[in-house]
Amino acid sequence: MQVKRIELPTPLPVGMVNAYYVEQGETRFLVDCGPRYQPAQETLLQELKGLGLTPSHLNGLVLTHGHVDHAGLASLFQTAGVPIFAHPQTESWLQPGGAWDKYRRDFLRTLYQQMGVPESEIQKTEKEFFFLENLTGRSVVDIPLIDGHPFPLLPELRVVYVPGHAQAAIALWDEKTGDFIVGDQLLPDISANAFIEPLPGALQGRDAQRSKSLLQYRENLQLLHTLPLTHVYPGHGGIFTNSALLIERRLSGQEHRRNQLLQRLRERPRTAFELAIDYFSRHRQETSLIISEVLGYLDWMEELGEVVPEKRGGLIQWCQVECA
Repeated sequence: MQVKRIELPTPLPVGMVNAYYVEQGETRFLVDCGPRYQPAQETLLQELKGLGLTPSHLNGLVLTHGHVDHAGLASLFQTAGVPIFAHPQTESWLQPGGAWDKYRRDFLRTLYQQMGVPESEIQKTEKEFFFLENLTGRSVVDIPLIDGHPFPLLPELRVVYVPGHAQAAIALWDEKTGDFIVGDQLLPDISANAFIEPLPGALQGRDAQRSKSLLQYRENLQLLHTLPLTHVYPGHGGIFTNSALLIERRLSGQEHRRNQLLQRLRERPRTAFELAIDYFSRHRQETSLIISEVLGYLDWMEELGEVVPEKRGGLIQWCQVECA
């Protein structure tokens, strides 16, 4: 199996994103495709042209997850007749402006209000969501990928669900060689944010339960630590080896951050927003990121019996158990 990394520009703070061209025999497919952003599209088409290909020559497009920097150009390939392979729930991310986007926006507005986020900040994040919607074309998942099953185009690859950074996320693992195409679940240079998402099943987004994404992320990292991985192909940054050491560093770093946040709660009860802007003062403007991050650690501390949430005047504050 030959894998070529293709770096694509994005208009997002994350910077460059990786797509991968995979070829074995007559089988040719892409993993991820970048945002619907003209420089990204031009770069990707030029890279394919250098390989003597156009989108229609591909047997498939695999999406590791539905975030715009990875899936925004999916419609370009679907229009060319290329089937899309992804986690079945990824489709909710491929319908910008649709029912799921409204469900997600309503959920987040309610969540942010409960977490003490000022109205001005909520409105700013809503404008950011509309901007992100414009970076995704409308498409559908043609072939859902199932955890543990062989990848249909190349059966030696196994589908592995990797929830945490996103709820609907997959990786492809070659059990013989150890090669692992992982999306954003395991990155060499930064620890991926475990985004809070609404769980399906509510009549309206504002009534939805939320994911406990950091707990899922840690559980999945512990699973990945048991796999004999060799070359890891991440969604951002360079291809790397020695994933076990990186996973150990990530888990240890999370322990350290949990202790730091717990120390702040020993001083006084706080809302998630108060804790977020105190701890992540340099990222004060990235509300959605820092709220997801802090809520993940609060979930973890609550699971360990270290903190308890308390509702006060429509807000939720967290308090160390001793002061409850």
